[in-house]
Amino acid sequence: MQSKKVTSQMVIPVITAVIAVLFIYLGITKYGFWHELRGPLPGFFPTLIGFALLALSFIAFLGSFKAEKTTYPIENWFPAFGVIAIMLATLVIGMIPSLALFVILWLKWYEKYRWKTTLIGLAVIMAIVIGAFVMWLGVPFPKGIIYNWIAY
Repeated sequence: MQSKKVTSQMVIPVITAVIAVLFIYLGITKYGFWHELRGPLPGFFPTLIGFALLALSFIAFLGSFKAEKTTYPIENWFPAFGVIAIMLATLVIGMIPSLALFVILWLKWYEKYRWKTTLIGLAVIMAIVIGAFVMWLGVPFPKGIIYNWIAY
């Protein structure tokens, strides 16, 4: 009997499942999920996304047992590099400005859209982020070192 070795296709779903459980836990316990009168609280979307990610992680893990060898071209890593850049930029300039910068760079540099299309896309995404998450759900996005330095 030949044992199957552990591959990245098995490890990555386990990591994403752990992240999903963390999202669910924080969404329910720290930020709150639902208020009887006001409806969704700041933890509503992270909890939903966490459950969806947990389900997809489980499906991906089961599928990893019959998958063949995988290659990872550098282009496939661009979204992961972008997330890391957003996280680092969030520490310095805050989450909303770093997301705006990411959208501009991604649409202009990687997707090669015209400026008009890039700015329209930026306006739509920022309207969703600010309207839904900041104003409606009251999500406390990190402000960043520069904001904290200026504000105090």
